Amino acid sequence: MRTLPGMIGILLAIVLCFVLHVAGNVFIPLVIAWFILQVLRPAVQLGKKLKFPPLLNIILVFGILICAGILGFKFIASQVVEFGDVYISYSEKLFDWFKDVMQALSIPPEKLNGVNWLGLLRDNAKNISELVIALSSKFVMTLIFLMFMILEAPYLDQKIEKAFGHNANRVKNILDTISRQVSRYLGALTLISFVTGVFAWIILTILDVKLASGWGVLTFLLNFIPTVGSIIATIPPVVMAIIQYSPGLFRPFLVLALLTMTQLTIGNIITPKVMGDRLGVSPVVILLSLLLWGMIWGIPGALLSVPIISIIKIVCENIPSLNSIAVLIGSGESVMKLPAVKFSVKTPDVIEVVKKITSKNKNSDENKK
Repeated sequence: MRTLPGMIGILLAIVLCFVLHVAGNVFIPLVIAWFILQVLRPAVQLGKKLKFPPLLNIILVFGILICAGILGFKFIASQVVEFGDVYISYSEKLFDWFKDVMQALSIPPEKLNGVNWLGLLRDNAKNISELVIALSSKFVMTLIFLMFMILEAPYLDQKIEKAFGHNANRVKNILDTISRQVSRYLGALTLISFVTGVFAWIILTILDVKLASGWGVLTFLLNFIPTVGSIIATIPPVVMAIIQYSPGLFRPFLVLALLTMTQLTIGNIITPKVMGDRLGVSPVVILLSLLLWGMIWGIPGALLSVPIISIIKIVCENIPSLNSIAVLIGSGESVMKLPAVKFSVKTPDVIEVVKKITSKNKNSDENKK
């Protein structure tokens, strides 16, 4: 019978993961909107201090997002043009490489003559268009969720007080802790990712690697995925250097060495100094969370895996019955910082006990007399 609650919990977790996977089109925009709200929390807090109405807060937040979006679209357009120029310059070399690979795999060139390249291109264009439409719909849903979250924010405290009664303060503390910790984590991670991207751009610019700014932005974005992202971000610029400077290998090896050294230095020295043990989550748990949420939601899940597991840890820390889960999720350093359990008796209690004993002794002596 003792194993029954555990089995029920495992089944509920499996069902929850299945529901989150199936309904990802709804939950992904909702979660992303909440995290965007945490990133822009300073702007929202500023509007709250200045007593802006909710509509003005929405205009402020959406103004920041629109400016960022315009800059992003301009950058993407410039990179597409630059990529076209690079492809025209190195298309013959790429085609020669392709033939060498075909020969190494013992695939005769005649096998490729019957391939309908136009049909493949049309199918891929259709897939790309469907992907663009899906991303656009999720983006619109995210903005809608974000707008309603900002509108709902002024009434959240009153709703919690009505819903939870005497436990309202505890719920508010949990939500505030989650919000502050996630906001600090995302802010620190954004700063670290930006520094990593700038260093990658500087290195690639000095070594004269094509699309240096694009690889820098890619490094910035992939650095949000723990461990795996930094490895993936190193591959495209190295491949570009190989294409650009082949048959020589010195320049590509130098690109690989400098980018790897930058990632290791920032990841192992600067990141712990900036972020410290703020999340206090075990690296093994982070990796498992990355794999789990990557399976459930794909790339968005991988990007959100660390903040999600940190939220789970914070909630478990504030619920006594789930404290053991918080300890298991936590890192070794956070466990070592926990205070030792001491069993002590308060001095006033001891004094009261002594007084009672002495008074009983006095009463017994008087009765004997």
